[in-house]
Parts: sequence; structure tokens; C-alpha cells
Amino acid sequence: MMKSISFVALATIALVTSSCEKTKQAGDTSFARKAFLELARGDTAVQSKIDWPTFVAMGQNVGAAYILLASDTEKQNFRNAFVTQFSTNFRESGGSVDNFTDWRVTFHDSLRTEVAADSPGGVLKITVSQRDSADHVSSIDIVK
Repeated sequence: MMKSISFVALATIALVTSSCEKTKQAGDTSFARKAFLELARGDTAVQSKIDWPTFVAMGQNVGAAYILLASDTEKQNFRNAFVTQFSTNFRESGGSVDNFTDWRVTFHDSLRTEVAADSPGGVLKITVSQRDSADHVSSIDIVK
């Protein structure tokens, strides 16, 4: 009888843990997609979703330049300029947010979740990491 109760308890814990992981991954996918859409549209609200000190975009270590800035004003100007420039480059290269499909988790562990989406130009890869108990985009890239 005790073995049956223990087995049921362990099975329940496994199901609950699995369900929580799937919910977390779905949340990361939604978070990554929303952050990308905001970035592509030039929405400054995306700034709070990016982990600026560690951010890598299209192979460039944006965070390395960001952490060298001395004042909050310089950092704010940097963030604004990055979002504006990303959006401008995206539109000028013919990008459309509607071209990104099949949003999915391709990797997940306790430190980060990698989210991917297909597009005619390649696979968009976004890494979502946690900092200060909140999700942040720590990298974004297109793999052809």
C-alpha cells in the first residue's frame, strides 16, 4: 500500500513538473516573439525586455559597448538608437514580421531558452535568459 502511494506521489510530481516546464517554454516562446515584433516595429517598450549588458545581436556584442557607457543618459540614448536602427534596417531590407512562422523552443535548460522561427531569409534564433527573476532577450540572430 505504501509503495503504491509513493509511486502515485512520484508520478504526480513528474506530471506537474513536466506541465510547468511546458508552460514556461510556451511563455518563453510568446515572450521572444513579442520582443522581436516590438524590436522590428521600433517600439521603445522592447527596451525593458532586453538584457543590455549581455546582449548579442546578429553576431555583434552589443552588451560590450553598452557597459562602457558611463551615464544613464548615454545608456538610454544607446538603447533608443539601437531599437530605431534595428527597425530601420529590418524594414529597409524588406523584412516583414508576418514572414516569421513556426515559433518554437529548440533548447531549454535552467539558464536559458532558445526560441526559433522560420523565415525566407533563414532561421531566427532568440535566446531568453533570466536576470533579476525576469525574462530578457540576451541574443538574437538569423542563421541561414
